[in-house]
Amino acid sequence: MSNSSFTSQQLDLSDLTLPKEKTYGRIVLTLAVIVWIVLAFTLVGAFYALLFGIIGWLGHGLLAAHLRAESVKVSERQLPQLYDTFVRVCAKLGVSPMPSLYVVQAGGALNAFATKFGGRNFVVVNSDLLEAFGPSSPEIEFILGHELGHLKSNHISKRILFAPGILMPLIGPAYLRACEASCDRHGAFATSNPQGATSALLALSGGKAHGRILDAGSFADQHNEERGFFVSWHELSSPYPTLSQRVAKILALNNPHFDTRPARHPLAYPLALLTPGGRATSGGANAMIFIVVIGLLAAMAIPAFQKVRTAAQEKTCINNERMIAAAVQQYTLENNKAPAAISDFSGPGKPLAAFPACPSKGHYEIEPQADGTVKVTCSVHGGHSY
Repeated sequence: MSNSSFTSQQLDLSDLTLPKEKTYGRIVLTLAVIVWIVLAFTLVGAFYALLFGIIGWLGHGLLAAHLRAESVKVSERQLPQLYDTFVRVCAKLGVSPMPSLYVVQAGGALNAFATKFGGRNFVVVNSDLLEAFGPSSPEIEFILGHELGHLKSNHISKRILFAPGILMPLIGPAYLRACEASCDRHGAFATSNPQGATSALLALSGGKAHGRILDAGSFADQHNEERGFFVSWHELSSPYPTLSQRVAKILALNNPHFDTRPARHPLAYPLALLTPGGRATSGGANAMIFIVVIGLLAAMAIPAFQKVRTAAQEKTCINNERMIAAAVQQYTLENNKAPAAISDFSGPGKPLAAFPACPSKGHYEIEPQADGTVKVTCSVHGGHSY
């Protein structure tokens, strides 16, 4: 089969969403509904849910305001070539009404995203992508198609409804990865050009200067060749498929050689199960958050543990002192004299069967007092009279 274009045998408008996105989505929705119900019946939970909802709404409002006031809105008059490309991609994907398209300068970052606020849909493309590929290129078609896929699949609204489920380890990131993979299929359908689709993805890894000249097949092979525990952990905790996997999936539409599912390291699953889900810049960021949280918890727990351990040792030592004092007093009563050595009152058949040891490796000194009390002093925990 030719690699010059995608055909209806590989991509069809009615079947661009992957089945696993639907499956994972149902699981995440079920978990989210359970959490939402619990929060609804918990006063504190409902308060925080409302608080975070208001904060999220205000944040999206400020983002929309920034786009409308600071970014370049694409139209027939403003960047008309890009506008024509956008109109063409929207028509091919059946997206209507057409979202607002903005171009923003982001300090060299190669990125694009879709969002919505107040009933309006937005697609935003960073200016460096336009400089790298041109406004009418297959790469831009792929990028626009990918972002329109998020809007067409209603991913933005679903993330709000599914939020508690998305935060769940393993299943949350798996759902987000499936969404991104489905949107890659939307982008591939929008451009019908495998080379344009792969070079757009390669630019995200190799940069805009080399994205078009990198070998897509070699990069896709990394998905099978670069394996191991940390790669598996990264894959399982990331909300995005790895770039090498995404390129492999695009190439697999024309070449079954790239349609592979390499095994993941089994020990990565337990750690991924402890790594929070959710949207982040990368799985590595999620993993780093996990590591930092564990480190902070350890930093707080270790001193507390040491404090509890020290208190327990001191209490044990005081109990030892009481036993020693009681044995000395019993020996004194029975013999009308104080013991001259530990062996006098400690040993088999004697008041103290076995002389105790300080848990902190201290040693005991015994001083019978004239008033009948006994002072027992530990070299670590101090002395007490009994």
